Amino acid sequence: MLTLALFTAANLLAMTERAQRPDWAAESVPDTVVALVERANDTVDDDQRKDLLAEAELHARAAVSGHEDDIGRHYALAVVLGLRADSEGGQSKVRAAADLSTELDAVLAADSSHAGARHMLGRLHAGVRRMNRVTRWIATNLLGGNELKRATWQAAEENLAYAEEHAPGVADHHLQLALLYRDTGRPELALEELAHVREFQAGNVLEAAVQTEAEEVWSDLSQ
Repeated sequence: MLTLALFTAANLLAMTERAQRPDWAAESVPDTVVALVERANDTVDDDQRKDLLAEAELHARAAVSGHEDDIGRHYALAVVLGLRADSEGGQSKVRAAADLSTELDAVLAADSSHAGARHMLGRLHAGVRRMNRVTRWIATNLLGGNELKRATWQAAEENLAYAEEHAPGVADHHLQLALLYRDTGRPELALEELAHVREFQAGNVLEAAVQTEAEEVWSDLSQ
């Protein structure tokens, strides 16, 4: 696994200075976590990406330890776990999704109106519904909590739509709702949300990735 020893002070400074602080990272979230996530999203090497996110998870968990009342730190850990769930396969994906559910529970128990957490909860529900039957069974019966067992397209849409309405300035809120509309047979609504994404200017690597995916989906749906 890639260790933080490979990141010099200069590396970290350059990474955090070259882009604005992402929306998911509260001021209390260590710069190290932000830099590792940015680097993970900036690499095309799948193995390196997984290693970087695994390292980011370690630091995000350490940041939560002793600060269990800090919603921002819990949410940052949830973001890292969500990225790991997207990057991993098999049981690693399922475990990350189950851990993500736990962190979202912590955030939403403290603030049920947290738009970012509602967005991620919607993504989690949609992700579970997109799993094949065997993987979904493992996720909901062996490793998942009640939230994974309750995963439905309706719940996914309710949470994604809430985030899009209450925090419309986040491009991914529009993208994920567009993907849900696409996957539930409503391409016209998907295109409307993708049009919103195309109006944004990317401020960091993650936002650039959102815009790239939005353009790909736009091209597919516009044919």
